[in-house]
Amino acid sequence: MRGSLLIVVLILLCQLVTAQVIIVEDIPQNTPEGDSLYLATSYNFWNDRDNNFLFQKAGHKWYIQLDTTPDTFKFKITRGSWKSVETDYFGQSIPNRIYQGEDSITITIESWEDLPPAAPDGSIKVIITSLPENTPEDATLYATGNFNKWNTRDATFKLKEQDGIWQVDIPIWQDTIYYKFTRGSWETVEGKANGQARLNRQHIVSLEGKSPVYVKVESWEDLSGYPLNIYTLILLLAALQGFLLILAINTIQNNNQAANRVLSILIFLLSVALIGKVSTYDRDMFNWLPRLLIVPDIIFFLYGPLFLLYIQRLLHLPSDQDGYGNRQWFHFIPFLIQLGFYFSLLIMPKQLFIDRVVDQYFKAFFAWSGGIAIVFNTLYWIACQRHIKMYQKTSDSTSSFDNNLEFLKVVMWLQFVCLLIIVVAYILGGISQYDHADYTVAMEKTINGFWAMLSITVFFLGYYSMRQPEIFKLPLSEIEELAKPVAENSKSETGIMAEEMAAIKTMVATKMREEKLYRNPGLTLTELADIAGTNRHSLSKVVNDGFGMNFNDFVNSYRIAEFKELALDEQYKNHTLLAIAYIVGFNSKSAFNRSFKKLEKCTPREFINKNVAS
Repeated sequence: MRGSLLIVVLILLCQLVTAQVIIVEDIPQNTPEGDSLYLATSYNFWNDRDNNFLFQKAGHKWYIQLDTTPDTFKFKITRGSWKSVETDYFGQSIPNRIYQGEDSITITIESWEDLPPAAPDGSIKVIITSLPENTPEDATLYATGNFNKWNTRDATFKLKEQDGIWQVDIPIWQDTIYYKFTRGSWETVEGKANGQARLNRQHIVSLEGKSPVYVKVESWEDLSGYPLNIYTLILLLAALQGFLLILAINTIQNNNQAANRVLSILIFLLSVALIGKVSTYDRDMFNWLPRLLIVPDIIFFLYGPLFLLYIQRLLHLPSDQDGYGNRQWFHFIPFLIQLGFYFSLLIMPKQLFIDRVVDQYFKAFFAWSGGIAIVFNTLYWIACQRHIKMYQKTSDSTSSFDNNLEFLKVVMWLQFVCLLIIVVAYILGGISQYDHADYTVAMEKTINGFWAMLSITVFFLGYYSMRQPEIFKLPLSEIEELAKPVAENSKSETGIMAEEMAAIKTMVATKMREEKLYRNPGLTLTELADIAGTNRHSLSKVVNDGFGMNFNDFVNSYRIAEFKELALDEQYKNHTLLAIAYIVGFNSKSAFNRSFKKLEKCTPREFINKNVAS
């Protein structure tokens, strides 16, 4: 009693002199007698044993008077070292306390870092603030969880209703409490807003304390119908189109069958993964075939290697471009390792698997698997990007034919967005672990965005395979010719004399101008070298060093020069710009527009308008 009166008197005195007081009203029972308490703060450089910040004892309480302090500062209580700093009930580290300028604050220390923790007892009050509109008026609600062995109709945990507010007391018997609400059975368990099965709710006592928990029940699984919505419909349609696409691309005549075989396997796996993703949203399907949950994970370590092999076969790149030579099975070693880890899940008893999934037992396992997959697929994305750029450079140096790589570039961008989205999901997960905030909804929407973007990738593959089938049947002879310089990159270059270069330059310019060789859409470096009476290597040096451009730009400069003449010629006034572009040798509208803007710094239409006006 005297100690309490002393504390009151001290607080009043401190308020009169505008000092601040921190009071510790309770400490763990196992705190050694004779130990002192110290205030470690951000403004004493977190000194854990500063005698200027020593607490004084008054009865069963402790206090410290702070004469001059910042308006706000962070602090913790120690017993003289960081090894004996305060913790939560379970001996886990707690966030720094924050002082915000109050005259006095009172705190309780729950446990010490160096002493055995004493788990709390009692219960937490869970309050449901709203129910779905279709909840039956005579419904009886129950709480079920790991505290009652998931009994869905336990009268002990029947919720009490008053003025539309439902509440129940859930006992605290371990650090993390898992629970859900039902109307008396698993068929009537709560679901997510879209009617899909929701993971167990969880309350981490060591982080969130024993304050009342306010929640909303978004839906009941038995009253939501089949969980088919726009999101799941997109995934199903993408999977269906994937199967149709496999049939379509394998019936195209004279196509690149080696590339299409790999693409077919990739699309098949994507479609299966999408179906597996959608199927797990239905409770009945999940209870029937719960291991469908891990089916989407098959693409984690298969997508990157398969897409790389598709790129190599589509562009006919040499097999040693990936560093493995002909041992392409090396790409699939990570998948085999993943399969080994997942094997224990496949052979696990069905009910045990279901129980561990709803208890989020595999959360860390799936998180690590997905994180490694992000790094893995990022490396393969970089490798694919390098191959495409290498092919583009080789093509520009040896051919005047514009190979349509926009398809691959768009797919690469879609893949990049997929990687970015999933990285954002992991960042949100990391933030939630750091500041103990609940980002479950945001993470779920982000992951849904990843699968939706992956579906768009399948849609895009289908669009281009139907709209522009020539992508899948590029002439083999041309591609093999384009691939030759890649294999010759390691050879030493032989210089040519200035006189020889000047002679070749004059010969080439004359042939191009007089014979209009540029009008051949498929003109290659080898063909022009034969016509000019030289070899590919010498002509390449002449074009690059003598004319100061690559072969593609060199040929296109002649095409654009003639285009400008014809476009302003009265004889061609009834021709469209694209028709004239085809006459001078361009093979596509996109190639014409891209080359014209690159060399002339304006669009064809802008050029016409400017010259007609003048």
